[in-house]
Amino acid sequence: MKFMSNPLNATGHLNESEHPIYTCPGELYSIPRSIHLARLAAFYPKCRDCAHRFDGGHAFPRPPEPNRETDRLAVRNTMLTDENVRGIYLNELDRNRALKWGESLAADLWNERPLVARPKSTELAFAPPLPPVAPQAASASAVAGPTVVVAFDERPSSPDIVTGLVLGLRRMGCPVIDLGQASLPTLIFNVQALDAAAGVLVTGAGCDLSFTGFDFVGRGGLPFSAQRLLNLEQLTKTDVGRQTRQVGIHQPCQGQLPYEANLEPYFHALRPLSIVCGSSTRWLPRTIDRLFAKLPCTIKHVPLPIRRRNLLDASDADLLQVATSVVDGRHHLGVIIDDDGQHVAFVTDQGRLVNARDVARLLFEISQREHRHAQFVVATSWHHDVTHWLQGRDASLICEVESISDLIRLLLEREALLAISADGRVWFRQSYPTCDALLVLARTLQVLSLSDAPFSEVVSRIDRNDVQPQR
Repeated sequence: MKFMSNPLNATGHLNESEHPIYTCPGELYSIPRSIHLARLAAFYPKCRDCAHRFDGGHAFPRPPEPNRETDRLAVRNTMLTDENVRGIYLNELDRNRALKWGESLAADLWNERPLVARPKSTELAFAPPLPPVAPQAASASAVAGPTVVVAFDERPSSPDIVTGLVLGLRRMGCPVIDLGQASLPTLIFNVQALDAAAGVLVTGAGCDLSFTGFDFVGRGGLPFSAQRLLNLEQLTKTDVGRQTRQVGIHQPCQGQLPYEANLEPYFHALRPLSIVCGSSTRWLPRTIDRLFAKLPCTIKHVPLPIRRRNLLDASDADLLQVATSVVDGRHHLGVIIDDDGQHVAFVTDQGRLVNARDVARLLFEISQREHRHAQFVVATSWHHDVTHWLQGRDASLICEVESISDLIRLLLEREALLAISADGRVWFRQSYPTCDALLVLARTLQVLSLSDAPFSEVVSRIDRNDVQPQR
């Protein structure tokens, strides 16, 4: 830390007449004395390298002992996961770093575009000067950059991160279509519908509240591969050049209503069901209420905290809360939809968790009823189960994939109906490939509406392999 002068007198106490300026090592901004004392009390790691760590006032007559626990903390070299970017807010990802990610994405999208030569001028040297062009016309004639759709989740850190992301994209000349708060399926739908070059969701889904990050999708709503994410991260560590001096426009867009209109055909002809729905978002209850407005079903919403949860573990606290609500209220079933809008779990009328294998089997059954000669794409770990399900059926199986990008590629190339990833998520080939928990919910309710049997009995039939093959 830097001082205007020596703040300590001969007795080692702070001179009240002096006004120190505290600046932690490696930081560019100063902090007040109260923050300095608070960091000393919390054994802030940078205090160990500070020349004025002895200035603790009356609270610290002696320098604090080194925090040996922090010495053993592992420093992450990357924020990349297999499918997205996740980091601790402010510690690993703040507004300035988000700006770098926006610039890197824009540079990557610009590199994908073919080079277009500037048209040769045909004006004569003696031609009279043209009248001045209005600013609107000038901006319209400029070369527009790749369009990017952005959205963010409901975490407190998301508005700050999306601000930096949008600044980086616009600085590189990319028009930005802003959906506001939205889920990943909503973003994917709008990227495909608007024919955008890419889409970014600012979210920390799958992690605790202190995390934030990005989910990237390309043209057609296809998620970025691990290699492309790695290339983006490497670009954030370099200085990328601007392709144009024109700043990209920032346009808000109401993308939720078209997304819901696309789902409405699946929410019809359902038997009267009483459903408990657990979620930690505000957009989900509103969306479900609108989709079920014309149906004879009743919905009870259970608010859940924003945290990392395991929907495959029956002992998860949120699953137990929803299961208790289902049993106490004598509802037909319960459903939990995670923050990303893709992971989903079901609870029977008896409060038992339905595993991912049984949910996938239900979706396979209804797909076989509607389409013969169907093809399915599954991860290698699902090969044994799906092969057993499809015995005696006119269907084929493709199980050569591990990554999500390869799974979606085969889903499109082979024109398959469904694809199942290793973690149990289900991808549908609609007009575009999508993994949507609301669509999984609609298809599951359609299976339940084929009979009056309770959910627990339908699941037990699957466990006993009582489902007759379709001849």
